[in-house]
Amino acid sequence: MMTMERRSVRWVGAALLLVVTAFILFLQERKSLASVVYESATKDKKQIRYQGARLNAAQKTESNRSRSESILRLPNFDSDRLLRENPLRKGHPLRFAKRLPVNINPGEHGEWKVRDGKAQWSFRIEAPGAVNLNLGFSRFFLPENARLELRVGGQLMVRPFTARDNESHGELWTPVVAASEIDLRLELPNDERGRVELELTSVNRGFRALSFAAGARKIGNEAPEGDCHIDVVCSAAESGVGPAIDQYRDQIRAAGAYTLNGEDTCSGSAVNNARGDRIPYFITADHCGVTSSNAPSMVVYWNHENSSCRTPGSVQNGGDGNGPLSDFNSGAILRASYTAADMTLVELDDPIDPEHGVYLAGWSRTGEIPEMAVGIHFPATSEKRISFDFDALRSTRDYSSVSSPDGTHWMIIDWDHGTTEGGSSGSPIYDQNGHMVGQLSGGDAACGNDDADWYGKFSEGWEGGGSSGSRLRDWLDPDGTGALTVDGISLGEAEVVLSDVEVVEGDSGTRNLQFTISLSQALEERTTFLYSTEDDTALAGSDYAAASDVAVSIPAGRLSATFSISINGDAEAEENERFRVVLSSQGDAPVNLSSGQAWGIIRNDDFIVPVLEGPLVVRGTVGEDVNVAVVVRNTPTGFTLTQAPSGMQIDGQGLISWLPSVAGDYVARVRVANEAGSDVGVVRFLITPNTLAQAVDSPGGLLFRSGGSAPFLIEASGDSLAGNNRAQSGGVEDGEESWLEVAVDGPDYLGFWWKVSSEEGYDFLSLSVDGELRRSLSGETDWEYRVIAIPPGSHTVRWSYSKDASSLGGADRGWIDYLQLASRSMPFLMDPPHVRLRSGRPVNYQYPLYSGSGNATFSPMRLGGGLLLNERGELTGTPVSTRVVNFDLAIVQGGQEMTIPATLEVMPDSPVGAAAYSADGPDWGLAWETSGSGEWISQEDQTADGQSAAAASGVGDSERAALSTWVFGPGEVSFSWRASSEQDYDFLIFEVNEREVASLSGNSRWQEYTRELPYGWHKLTWAYEKDETESRRRDTGYLDNLSFSKYTGWVLQSELGQRTGVTLDPDGDGQGLLREYATGGTAWGLDLMPVPSLEGGSLRLQIDKRPGSGLHFDAEVSGNLKDWNRSERRILRDDEEAFYVRDRVGLRESSSRFLRMTVHPLK
Repeated sequence: MMTMERRSVRWVGAALLLVVTAFILFLQERKSLASVVYESATKDKKQIRYQGARLNAAQKTESNRSRSESILRLPNFDSDRLLRENPLRKGHPLRFAKRLPVNINPGEHGEWKVRDGKAQWSFRIEAPGAVNLNLGFSRFFLPENARLELRVGGQLMVRPFTARDNESHGELWTPVVAASEIDLRLELPNDERGRVELELTSVNRGFRALSFAAGARKIGNEAPEGDCHIDVVCSAAESGVGPAIDQYRDQIRAAGAYTLNGEDTCSGSAVNNARGDRIPYFITADHCGVTSSNAPSMVVYWNHENSSCRTPGSVQNGGDGNGPLSDFNSGAILRASYTAADMTLVELDDPIDPEHGVYLAGWSRTGEIPEMAVGIHFPATSEKRISFDFDALRSTRDYSSVSSPDGTHWMIIDWDHGTTEGGSSGSPIYDQNGHMVGQLSGGDAACGNDDADWYGKFSEGWEGGGSSGSRLRDWLDPDGTGALTVDGISLGEAEVVLSDVEVVEGDSGTRNLQFTISLSQALEERTTFLYSTEDDTALAGSDYAAASDVAVSIPAGRLSATFSISINGDAEAEENERFRVVLSSQGDAPVNLSSGQAWGIIRNDDFIVPVLEGPLVVRGTVGEDVNVAVVVRNTPTGFTLTQAPSGMQIDGQGLISWLPSVAGDYVARVRVANEAGSDVGVVRFLITPNTLAQAVDSPGGLLFRSGGSAPFLIEASGDSLAGNNRAQSGGVEDGEESWLEVAVDGPDYLGFWWKVSSEEGYDFLSLSVDGELRRSLSGETDWEYRVIAIPPGSHTVRWSYSKDASSLGGADRGWIDYLQLASRSMPFLMDPPHVRLRSGRPVNYQYPLYSGSGNATFSPMRLGGGLLLNERGELTGTPVSTRVVNFDLAIVQGGQEMTIPATLEVMPDSPVGAAAYSADGPDWGLAWETSGSGEWISQEDQTADGQSAAAASGVGDSERAALSTWVFGPGEVSFSWRASSEQDYDFLIFEVNEREVASLSGNSRWQEYTRELPYGWHKLTWAYEKDETESRRRDTGYLDNLSFSKYTGWVLQSELGQRTGVTLDPDGDGQGLLREYATGGTAWGLDLMPVPSLEGGSLRLQIDKRPGSGLHFDAEVSGNLKDWNRSERRILRDDEEAFYVRDRVGLRESSSRFLRMTVHPLK
C-alpha cells in the first residue's frame, strides 16, 4: 500500500512538471534553438537545463528493468514549418534535419555500471516530433576493447562502433536512425574506462518523414516527385529501356547517397584511380557544400535501392520504397574542389567494406562529346534510380543552352527515360562506354517535362584550378601516366580471369600453350586453384596432354600465375581444334570464378583447298537484318564476296551481314581461300515483303487490317519479343485513334504481348472482341502477356491506341508483338508468366501449356530462396521472404522453342483479405497486396456477416488506399461493400484489371455486387479515394462476404494451390481441369472420361452439364485422330442440364471413326 502511494505522488509531480515545461519550451522555441546546458547533479537526480529552464528529471523511473538511464529530453519543434522552409530544389543540397548543438560526455552525463570487470555507460535521447535522428561526436576515441551501440527499443539499429572507427580528425557521425528516441550504450573493460574520449555535440532531428516498408529506413525522405523514375533493380524488360540497362549494372553499384553535417543530403559516386589500388575516392558536386572542416561529417550510404522493380509510370513507382541504409561509410577527407566544373573529390577515411559490393567507377577525361548519357542518382535522396538519354550531349556553360566547345558543363537536352530531381545533385553521368564524364550540377528536368539538366564536366575538373586542391589529376592519376580513360573496378571478391590462348600446332614434337590466371585484386593469403581440361574438337592424348585437378598457386600480394598444357604436333591437314580449361578453387578463398574457364586453341598449319558447304538458301524479310555464317571445310583463312547485292558484307570469320530493302531473289558468290587454294560457292537469298503479320510473328493464315487516323506500322526494335520488329501504333493527334485488327475463328485461344507509353489515365491501348472492350493499358508499361478466349464462330479482335482531347505523355505509342493461336502454335502458354506466391506457403504451381506438358521440356533453374523450376514446368519450394525474381522462361515442345521473360513475385501473407471473406464461406487462400496511402485493416465494428470485414484506414486528403488480389476466370466474383464518405467526392471503387467498373459514395449502406470474369487472370482491386478537402461520416469503405463461383470458385476450392490453368491435369486422369469442372468431375481423383457409344452405326455421346457455367460445349469428329472437324456431327440436345451429340456418318462408311467432346469459355 505504501509503495502504491509513493508511485502516485511521483506521477503527479511529473505531470505538473510537464505542464510547466511545455510553456517554457514554447517561448524558447519561438525565440531560438540555443544549446542545452548541463549542470552538476545530486546523487539521485541529474538536472538538465535548456537555457536555464529545467526541462525534466533526468533520472528515468525503473519499470521492470534492472537499470536506469539518464535522459536528454529535447523540445518539440515545428516540422511542418521546416518542410516549407526547405523545399526540394535541384542544384542545392536537400535539407532533411535540423541540427541542435549539445554537450554530452560520459564523464558528466549518463549512468555508469560496473560488473565483473566490465563497465557500461548508458544515456538516452528523446526528441518528440522527430521522424529520424542522427548524432555527431566532435571527439571520438575508443580503446581497443570498447564498443558503442545505438539502440531503439532495445534493438541494435546500426553496426556497433569500435576502435576501428577512430580517425585522425577525432570525429564520428552516425547514420540516420528512424526513431525519435535513441539509447546510447558504451561497453568496455573497466580498466580501459579512463581512455575513452566521447563528446556528443550535435543531435540532428529529422523533419522529413521516413518510410517504413519491409523494415527499411530512408534518408530524408519523401517519395520522389514523379512516377517516371526507373528503379536500378529493374530488368531490361521491366525498365522500358531494354538491354541498355544491363550494360550499367557495375556503375549502379558505384552510386552513393550521403548526409552532411547531419542535416543535408546529396548524391555522388565511388571512383577508381589509374593505379587501381582501391583507394576509396568519392566524387560529388561542389555546390553540395563539402569543405575540409565538415568532410568528417559525411556518411555515405551504399546499396540504397528498392528490393523490386516498380513499374515506371505506375502509382507504386511514385510512392515510398524499401531501400535499406545498413551499408555505410562514416567520415571523409576533402581532396579537391573546383567550382567552375561543380566538382568535389573526397577520400573516405575508412576502406569500403568488401561485403557492400561497391564498384569504383571508371572515367573519361577526353572531353569528347558523349553519344549518349546514363545518370544514376537518388531523387529526393530516395532509392537509387537510373535515367537514359540516347542523344548526344551538348557542351555548354552552366545553365546555358548555347553550344560552347570550351564549355564547363554537359547539357542533357531532355531525358528519354527517367529524369532527376532535388537530391540527385552530385550524381554521376556515364557515356556510351560506361565511363563517368560528369556530376549533376542542376537543371529543370522532372517527370512530366522535357527540360534540360547540366552536369559539371569531369574533363574540366581534371586540371581544375591548377593546384592539387582544385583538380582531379593529382589524386586519380598520381603517377602521371597520362591515361585518358580508366575502367572501373569491383571491391569485395577478387575476379578470376582465365583468357583464351592459341598456338600453331607444328608438324612434329610438342609445344606449350601457356595460360595465365589473373586476379582483379591481390589477396592477403596464398590462393590455390585446380585446373582440368575437357575435350572439344581437340582430343586428349592425340592432340594435347590432359590435366585433371592440377594445382597452381598465386602467392599473397600477387595478381597472376601461369601454367602450361603440352600440344602435340603433326603433319595432317585438319581443321583448327580446341579444348576447354576449367578452374576450381581449393579452399574458401574470396574469389569469383565466373570467368574461370577458357579455350585452348590449336591452329592448323597444314592446309588443303577449302570447300564452301553452305548454306545454299537463306530466307529473310525486308527491313530485318540478315546475318548468316558460311560453313567451310579445311580451315579457310580468307573470305570475299565476288558478287553480292548492294550493301552486303562478309567479315574475316565468314559472317555475311545485310539489311535488305526490297523483296526478291538474290544471289551472292562467296570466295573462300587458304594457303592451298580457293573455292567459290553460291548462296541464294530469298527476301519476302514485310507485313504486319510478320511484325507480330503471326503463326500464319490470319488477315490483319489497320486503320484509323494513322494505321499501325512495322517498327524494327531490339525490344521485340520475337525477331527484331513489332507492330507500333501510328502517330495520332488529340481525339484520334490508330487500330490494328484480325479475324479469328473460334473456339480458340489468342495469346499476345503488348505495351504502351502514354499519358496515364487519358490515352489508352485497348483490346476488344467484336466491339466489346476486354482489356486496356495506360501510362508507362513493360511488355505484358495476355491470353483471351475466342468463342466459337468468326470474331474480330482489335487493338486500338486512342488519345483524349489534350496533352500527351511518354512516347505516345502502343505496341503489339509475338501473337499466337493455341490451335496453330506450339508451345502455347495459357497463363501470363507472372506468378504470384504467398510467403511462407508451400508452392504448388505449374506453367500450363495448351497441348499439355507431356511432350514439353522446360529449362530447369534455381530461382533463389529455395524455389526451383523443374523440367515439367513445376515450381516447388516454400518462399520465406517477399521478393521479386525476373528470369527467362525457356520451353521446348514439338521441336519448337520459346523463350520469354518471366516474373516470380513472393507476396506477404495478409490477414486483411481473410477479413473480407464470408464468415460461413471458405478460406479462398488468395495472395493480397495493399498499396497507396493509408492501409486496409481487419475490423469488427462494421460488418455484413456479423464477424469481421476489411476496411480502409488512415486515408488522407487526395490519397488512395487499395486492396488487390488475383483470380483466374472464367467465373464470377460477388461481395458486400459499403461506403461511409463525403457524398460525390470520396469514393469506394471496384476495379477489374486496373479499370474502374463500379463505385459507391456517401452513406451507401451494405450493398451486394456480382461481376462476371472472362477467361484468364484478373486483378481485382477495392480502393478508397479521397478528394483534396474535408471528411464526412466514417470516411472509409468496407468489404465483406467476398466469394467466387463457376470455374473460378471451383478451382480455388479444389486444393490445387496455384494450379488453376484450364489445361492442367493434376490427377493424371487424362482430363484437363476445365473439362473436369464442366462434366461434374473432381480435380483430385480419377474421373471416368466420357466415352461415346455405338448406336445404329453412329457414335453418340451424352454428358451432364453444370448449369450456368459460362462454357460452350461442342463435339468434333475424326477418322485418324489427327484431323478433327465439326461438319460431320449433329447436336441432338444442348441445354442447361445436358449435352447430347452424334456423328452424321455411320461407321460402315469409314474404316475408323472417332468422336470427342470439347469445352471452351464463352468469354
